[in-house]
Amino acid sequence: MAMTPTSIAIPHEQTTAVPAPARTSVRTILVKILALAFLGSLFVPLIGAWRHWDFAGASNENRRLAAIPLLPRTFKDAGRYTDRWLSFYRDHFGLRNTLIHAVAVSRFHGLGADTDGNVIIGKDGWLFFRPDGDHDLIAFRGLNPLSDDELTAWQNLLEKRNAWLASKGIPFLVVIPPDKQTIYPEYLPPEYQRLRPQSRLDQLVERLRQTHSPVRFIDLRAALLAAKPSGILYHKTDTHWNDSGAFVGYSVIIQAVRELLPKWNIIPQTRDDFFHGPLHPEVGDLAKMMDMPDQYPDQGFQLIRKIPFTIPSTLMDRNEIAVQDLNDPTKPRLVFYRDSFGIGLAQLLGPHFGRIAYAFYYEMNPAFILGEKPDLVIDEFLERNLYIAPPTDPPEIRHFNER
Repeated sequence: MAMTPTSIAIPHEQTTAVPAPARTSVRTILVKILALAFLGSLFVPLIGAWRHWDFAGASNENRRLAAIPLLPRTFKDAGRYTDRWLSFYRDHFGLRNTLIHAVAVSRFHGLGADTDGNVIIGKDGWLFFRPDGDHDLIAFRGLNPLSDDELTAWQNLLEKRNAWLASKGIPFLVVIPPDKQTIYPEYLPPEYQRLRPQSRLDQLVERLRQTHSPVRFIDLRAALLAAKPSGILYHKTDTHWNDSGAFVGYSVIIQAVRELLPKWNIIPQTRDDFFHGPLHPEVGDLAKMMDMPDQYPDQGFQLIRKIPFTIPSTLMDRNEIAVQDLNDPTKPRLVFYRDSFGIGLAQLLGPHFGRIAYAFYYEMNPAFILGEKPDLVIDEFLERNLYIAPPTDPPEIRHFNER
């Protein structure tokens, strides 16, 4: 029997319709935006350096920023050209100061601390400097006094200087302005208050007195503490004394100068010789260190001499000698070793001398002193220098009268 083919119906597979993918998902858009933003951020600093983009304005750093390098003229210059460009770019890339300020503010408000560790935030908007050698004010609080060897080293430094100058017939005067926290400890946080009354400056003064040292030494603390009721003597947001504080110091110094130079008939200036300038906004160096001048505003004034007296513009330069020569033989000559506190004394002491050589150095230079032929040498350095080792003078002074 013949078989007839039968057709078997194969069922069709059921298929579900897949919707066409959207042209661009939200995630893809976000990825592209982030990628573009990232690429843009790479070029913003470069373009900003060219276009001088910076919402925060000028830098608050207490240094000179790197200048754009000149084209090299020698192979030696060419070898350093790349490094100089990198230094320039680091100091000038776009939005640099804005970013630094933002980090400073966010760290301060987030951590309640200063941004670089060199500033103590005190009460009522007062700022204090953490000195080298006493970063946590251990010595200031009386917990790390000078050892006997350290005291002897400081005494030897001053007495050797005094003896060498005396051998040349030159009087010598030592002046140590006190740190701001010494005069205004009430504005320090409680954890930085003194625990023992004797400071390193107290130790040095006592040593010189007990040993009947020939060094003529001026301690300005008593005069400054006595003058506190008359007005603020130090800047609230700066390490230095203001013009009022400098004038108090000058008033003590000039009396000692008159005693050391009796033949010159020096007449001290009084406050009546000055105008009290108007209050004006100012930015202290401690607020600059924190890059937060807007968070710590301050006000200052100037004592303006009624008879104008110009001081050298280079007094701010460290490790430099600034000379003020009035070419007046009727007045004595002065070599003034000093630090930044000496700037406030310049317009006060300056009119009394025919020539002043201001030396922003801590070591004494015998050749320089002899070349100036001074009638007096003043050595002014801040109290906080007693927290570090004394400077090392040249052998001519350091080993004077040694056999």
